[in-house]
Amino acid sequence: MRIERLSFFVKSVQAVPGGWRLEGEPGYHPRNWARPGDSFDRVCRDNGGQEREVDLVVVELNGSYAIVAGTGGDQLGRDDVVSGGRLREDLGHTGQGPRRQSDATEDLAGILGLPSLAGAASAGGAEWSLVEAALGVTLPADYKRFVDAYGAGLVDDHVTVCAPHAPHEWADLVRHNTWAQECVRLDFAGPDSYSEDWYLGDPSHWEPNHEDVPPWFEPGDNLVSWGHTGNGDLLFWHVKPGVAAGDWPAVLKEEGPYWEQYGVGFSAALAGLLTGEIQSEYLSHWLGGPHSYHL
Repeated sequence: MRIERLSFFVKSVQAVPGGWRLEGEPGYHPRNWARPGDSFDRVCRDNGGQEREVDLVVVELNGSYAIVAGTGGDQLGRDDVVSGGRLREDLGHTGQGPRRQSDATEDLAGILGLPSLAGAASAGGAEWSLVEAALGVTLPADYKRFVDAYGAGLVDDHVTVCAPHAPHEWADLVRHNTWAQECVRLDFAGPDSYSEDWYLGDPSHWEPNHEDVPPWFEPGDNLVSWGHTGNGDLLFWHVKPGVAAGDWPAVLKEEGPYWEQYGVGFSAALAGLLTGEIQSEYLSHWLGGPHSYHL
């Protein structure tokens, strides 16, 4: 079993018989919305501050309002976020959970309504040896299969999947990586010690307290970016020495200093995010469907 996170963003509160009506919108993917009988036990401001406890039970919830009963509803106001959790069976790799990296590319194409890999017209095919030489790594096979078939694109008009020689500069894999690594260097080194073009896994350039280096990123590691969002989030592979490209997990850096780990690679992470099997504080709200892929 695992805990599935629940949340609701409050825009206004109105007392109703037996409880409160919250106007606003639920967080995460629709699959992860609270249901009648689920509970919210905490509330904070939308910036994470002023956290306090509540005991609210969901009576009704949809995409624009929630009706809750219990204690603490009189504490709620505009720009509050109520949150809680529920237990959910961990389906692992039974066929319903996050897909293995080796088999998720076809699943991802199906979720996005794309032709099967076998039937897809080639997007042109990249000269991968040149691209990989520029990036200094051999890229995961599932990503190359997807890009060879479908090219660069926008997932649900929010997540850009970059590709070599994309028609727009913001979708070009190599150019985007130059920008993405500069962003990470600025965080790792701090604004007072920033300098260009050093290996991200070189701790001699990190800020002394390592304040903005995530705890899972170790000396010698690297980050290679495969995408980004319109909100300024960056999506990477976490590259570790001696680990095969197919086993690099996808991670996200939001516009500020916070990171998320997804535990699976490119295609499995996107498939899990689109189905709601993987929850993201920064992406799930935008990937609830209908699903699409285009540039």
